Amino acid sequence: MFHVEQQDQWKEVLIEGASALSLQLKAHHVQAFTTYLEQLMRWNRKFNLTAIRDEKEVVIKHFLDSLACSKALDQTKESPLLDIGSGAGFPGLPLKILHPYIHLTLIDPSQKKTAFLQHIIGLLDIHQATVLSERIQDIDRMPEYHRKFSYIVTRALNVTHLFPSIRRLLAEQGQLILCRAKPLENLDMRSGLSIAKEIFYELPCRSGRRVLTVLQPSLSG
Repeated sequence: MFHVEQQDQWKEVLIEGASALSLQLKAHHVQAFTTYLEQLMRWNRKFNLTAIRDEKEVVIKHFLDSLACSKALDQTKESPLLDIGSGAGFPGLPLKILHPYIHLTLIDPSQKKTAFLQHIIGLLDIHQATVLSERIQDIDRMPEYHRKFSYIVTRALNVTHLFPSIRRLLAEQGQLILCRAKPLENLDMRSGLSIAKEIFYELPCRSGRRVLTVLQPSLSG
């Protein structure tokens, strides 16, 4: 359990940080993130799910940075969303907590990490969420996932070598959202993808500027 004063402090950062991103968190959202953070800290002591150990830093650099992806989502319709290399659930699970209409698929090759994801999804009673201990190349070989996802999101540093697989998994008008520290440069036209837009935002507590690079299938792809 968290110290009350410490918990109040990071809850304030969470709520105010979300507001700065034009997102409104309700009491049940805050409670879900409280449980998520508590379980993450507990599991992290044994399984090293994230290198960030400070609760406030987790809130800023994992929860809020994940929620910022909302800026690139159409929030008026149900959407299948694939999170590549989800790790401890970022950015997919925070997005699902805030936007329950998302049909979420989380993939990560680490069975320890996917075990945590299954645990937290069950604990929070989250529906329409699938966890797979796979790589994207494995998913690409499953025809049932081809052209399925309205959105594919990832915080991986470099996924350009995965673009052919990602292209096959995206729906016809789907979008790939890359969570980055700087704009994408030198996109290979042979990828079958083109940049639709780039969305800049600031993390709270002077934690840095970030950008969402949104890619979509090229007309010629």
